[in-house]
Amino acid sequence: MSASTTVTRTERLLNLVIALLAARSPVSRRVIQEGVAGYDPTASASAFERMFERDKDELRAMGIPIETITDAHGEVQGYLIDSTEYGARELSFDGEELAALNLAALVWDDAVLESTAITAIRKIESITPASSHGDSLLDTPATSTTFGHVSAQEAALLPLMRAVRDHRVVRFDYRKPGSSEVEKRSVEPWSLYSHQGRWYLTGLDLERNSERLFRVSRIQGGVTVTATAASERTADPAIVPEAGTDDDVTVLVHIPEGLGAELRRHRTCTAAGADTFSISESRHRILELLWRADPAVRPLGPDEIVDAFESGLSDVETAHR
Repeated sequence: MSASTTVTRTERLLNLVIALLAARSPVSRRVIQEGVAGYDPTASASAFERMFERDKDELRAMGIPIETITDAHGEVQGYLIDSTEYGARELSFDGEELAALNLAALVWDDAVLESTAITAIRKIESITPASSHGDSLLDTPATSTTFGHVSAQEAALLPLMRAVRDHRVVRFDYRKPGSSEVEKRSVEPWSLYSHQGRWYLTGLDLERNSERLFRVSRIQGGVTVTATAASERTADPAIVPEAGTDDDVTVLVHIPEGLGAELRRHRTCTAAGADTFSISESRHRILELLWRADPAVRPLGPDEIVDAFESGLSDVETAHR
């Protein structure tokens, strides 16, 4: 087993920072690949280059001053972190930034990261002038009442967040609403949303080859983050939760001849009468397909889909008026 498979990405970044901070002279790429835990010393040069470049970019985005040291001819000798610059940087936040940090900490209330979040806030308070925040951040009520808490039952969020960040396919057992059955799902994760105090995952259900919405609290057991790469995209606004369900619904759709080619090609589309077709799909997906079809294509039932379809058209008309 290679070193890169036994060390998490966060650990690898931390190991790289420690190595560059401790060095007295520039650290070459070869030394980094062979000596920093998390990098595979047997990996090809191109594979190591890609990983190292991503790591450097991420650390620099965090404000860590990684310097590229070159010789008189412009050849790269190695890399260093200026310990003086790194240690002398002042950390300060204004009132709005502190409020945002407080809100982020409160999100993890009652969850596995609660103590870590509280400790981080306390440390920030200790180095921030009291006049900038007054009372303890954690004693100040949040200004928003609609943010999502992360309970112990939603611990699946942690691996899901990593999977979204790293674009990795995930596998988990899922219980649909109103059912006691648990189904195995393989999903390309796109985004995580908090809606009315609940967390939702959007992504491509690989077995169904369809965009889906999953309520995180309905995930049973653990989440497996696989080595399989997922597509890099975010969810369509239409997939953001409204009712919070990924149940399929059977819809009767009026599709005049020569129109609605995308709907006609749907895997469940079957004729139900003259210019009338039956399609089974998740609520958000069928609405998305209907909204982007020709105006003459319209749902006939059930009423909840017809109402949602009309409401969506009215919202679009209002927004563009």
